[in-house]
Amino acid sequence: MIMDIKIPENTEDVLKMALEMEEQGYETYMESVKVIQNSLGKRMLERLANDELIHMKRIKEFYEAMEGKSNWAELSIAETSDKEIFQDIFNRLREELKQSVEELGSHGVDDEEIIETAINLENHARFFYSESAKKAQQKKVKKFLEILADEEEGHYQALRKINSFMEDPANWFATQGKF
Repeated sequence: MIMDIKIPENTEDVLKMALEMEEQGYETYMESVKVIQNSLGKRMLERLANDELIHMKRIKEFYEAMEGKSNWAELSIAETSDKEIFQDIFNRLREELKQSVEELGSHGVDDEEIIETAINLENHARFFYSESAKKAQQKKVKKFLEILADEEEGHYQALRKINSFMEDPANWFATQGKF
């Protein structure tokens, strides 16, 4: 449960915990890709797995800077372009609607559970980064954690939309028509 998350006091421990969390997310998404049947869900999980790798790389860069192995001043905290990438996935999907809505909405018994697990992981990460940012003493670390929280929020929202789509694709297109 999110309320049970203990946020470490020092940045080094926050980054260690963040790295473990991202590694767990990557492993979960890669395992889920193997079993999910819904094509949109599969593509989203593949993208999330890739994003977890990017997050791990960025966290490691921050950790190395804190240890003095790289130049702190040159460390970039720029936000990734996840929002554009997720929108591209959905736009491509819409163009592929020459296939039937039924095919796009096909899913196995566990597909909704897989997406719910992903939603929970992203919600957990969002909360962790947001709360860690509140405790951060260094401006650059605070900003980095806020960016990670925002990126996790984007993942969370995208997964909620996929969940809604998977529940009833025909109704989803009739009522919302866009991601």
